[in-house]
Amino acid sequence: MSTTSQIPLTGTFQIVLSKTISGNTVLNDPNCTFSYVWDFNSNKGEALLDVIDGKLIGIVLHPEGLSDVLAFMSDMEPTTYSIDGQNVVIFRVIMMINPKTGEHKAAIMFNQDGSTIETSENWPEELSAANAIFQKLTVS
Repeated sequence: MSTTSQIPLTGTFQIVLSKTISGNTVLNDPNCTFSYVWDFNSNKGEALLDVIDGKLIGIVLHPEGLSDVLAFMSDMEPTTYSIDGQNVVIFRVIMMINPKTGEHKAAIMFNQDGSTIETSENWPEELSAANAIFQKLTVS
């Protein structure tokens, strides 16, 4: 990853997951707060899904090593959270940042099997690297 970047080494941002690309919607337009830290010299860092709709979540996301993008994914077991008065199971979380433009993208896989995928509006379905990860995770 180049050290030329439009993003700071640490940051916090909010993003709404307004698109369901697989399965039935679990949460309607959840507002997610993510934070990250990244060292461009060592190409190491970490991210967190801190909050969903005001509920403290604290899911750790690890770097995925994709080229030309900061990509992070959780490696947790499916876990139940109470969000907006309902119990939801989070299977996997992915967050991406374009270091050249600063654009953020995010997705959450819900249910025990990851059968529902809700994403930010700017998440292209043809984003093959991430969708391939999703498909692999839902099959295994």
